Amino acid sequence: MPMLIRVFKDKFNDLKFRDKLLLSHLIIALIPILLLGLLSFFQSYLTQMNEMNSEARSSLNQTSNILDYKINRYNMLSEFIVLNREFSRVFLKNYQNNYFNMYLDFRDVVDPLISQIKFMDADIEEINFYTSGDLLGVRENIRPLSELKSKPWFDEGYSKRWIVYDRQVFLQQQLIGNQKKSNFMVITINYDSIFSSIGRLSDHISATIKNGKNELIYPEMPLVVKSGKQTGLKQALENNDWTLEYTVSHTNAYKNALTIFKITFVVILVSLLITFCLIYIFSSSFTRRIVHLKNKVDKVEQNNLGIIIQSHSKDEFGELANGIGRMLRRINSLINQVYEAEIAKKESEYNRLIAQINPHFLYNTLSFMNWRALKKQDIETSYMVGTLAKFYRTALNKGKNQVTIKDELENIRAYLDLQLILHDGSFEVEYRVDPQLENVRIIHFILQPIVENAIKHGFAEAGEKEHQLIIFVYLERGELKMRVDDNGVGMSPAQLQKLPTEESSGYGVRNVNERIKLYYGKAYGLELISTLQEGTSVIITLPYHP
Repeated sequence: MPMLIRVFKDKFNDLKFRDKLLLSHLIIALIPILLLGLLSFFQSYLTQMNEMNSEARSSLNQTSNILDYKINRYNMLSEFIVLNREFSRVFLKNYQNNYFNMYLDFRDVVDPLISQIKFMDADIEEINFYTSGDLLGVRENIRPLSELKSKPWFDEGYSKRWIVYDRQVFLQQQLIGNQKKSNFMVITINYDSIFSSIGRLSDHISATIKNGKNELIYPEMPLVVKSGKQTGLKQALENNDWTLEYTVSHTNAYKNALTIFKITFVVILVSLLITFCLIYIFSSSFTRRIVHLKNKVDKVEQNNLGIIIQSHSKDEFGELANGIGRMLRRINSLINQVYEAEIAKKESEYNRLIAQINPHFLYNTLSFMNWRALKKQDIETSYMVGTLAKFYRTALNKGKNQVTIKDELENIRAYLDLQLILHDGSFEVEYRVDPQLENVRIIHFILQPIVENAIKHGFAEAGEKEHQLIIFVYLERGELKMRVDDNGVGMSPAQLQKLPTEESSGYGVRNVNERIKLYYGKAYGLELISTLQEGTSVIITLPYHP
């Protein structure tokens, strides 16, 4: 299979663009048309099925309502007899061979009631009573209880029960009796009358009825299961334990849907023919412009970069042609930029060489000045020159980006020694450094701008209290903290918010904050805390890497 796919891809790639466009569009058009045909088939099939199921559900409800009505009617007739006090008294009375009273009760109570019931419903074929008392033999419909018990369908455990047996429908009802004997009434109802509504169903619907024991009571023989897909529906009757079940065959729905699909298939063929013609016309029009663009690109491939590629069309082909034209102009511009960049690179290398020479020249000059001062026994000048050389040596750091905390503190000590001399010792400096952190490496030259800002602005006003500067280095919650505290004039909230972001003519606090965030991430940087006339704290937060 992979081999077949690869062969097909190779053949497809070798086709002309117009043929590719024609074939691909034809396939793209074919798929939705075929899907539409299949969709119409399945949709019509589902529509037919929904209609058949809806019809079956409606018929099921109607048939079950009719059956419930008939069953309820006979239940009411049965209760009408059983609940008649005069009628019940006949079966409970002890006549003691008083046949005349028995005759009067049957003439005045039993016979009129039975006649009335039969007159109300002509479908009642018989009403028989089964007893073990004194009434045996009085009428034909007064029969011994043993005869009822011998019937295969009899079940004494029910006070009322519907039975269908041998194409006969019986309603068995227990009469009011005493503790010694029990009496039963059995109403025989016309079989065809009860189930007449089921015989008028559609050809695709077959119906069965089962009792509470899941026994088939209608029809007498199990139905022959038809081949094909079917849907089953069922509904329990309200007035007895019967369940009406429908089986809906899908055969008719399939035939109707297939007829619709045949018509749709003819429409699909005609649509494909029209689609093929239209695709052929449009693909020829598109490829003509592509061939023209290809010829110009071939000239560019032959190093003819001065060719002009331009289109006045505003569609994708026009944008492509104009894009290639702009790309050619940028290529020519980049060639000139690369040439100029090479010249700038040479100048940069020269400037870098000069930058390497300047620090050495500065160190040598300061060393010579220190030697001259010592020779003249000018100790103060010698100290200042040596301290200045030490500051620049640690600040430049031989061009490296990182230093240890120890070297950073050495740089700031040299700077503060010079500032103490320049300010006549007007402030005090204290270092509180965790010795275990001296060898941790950080980016260099981050303390000096902050210390310079504290001296320049914090100690700008002379006051009664002695100015003090404290430098801390410690760990807090797994992060490295470097803090510079001063007891100077402090800042207002507006100044405090502006300081880390304001433009500065020098290196400045802003530059330190940006360098830290650029090197370590936005989670790190400076935090400023200040109160007017009380002082300022600048906290530097860095990641701790032992």
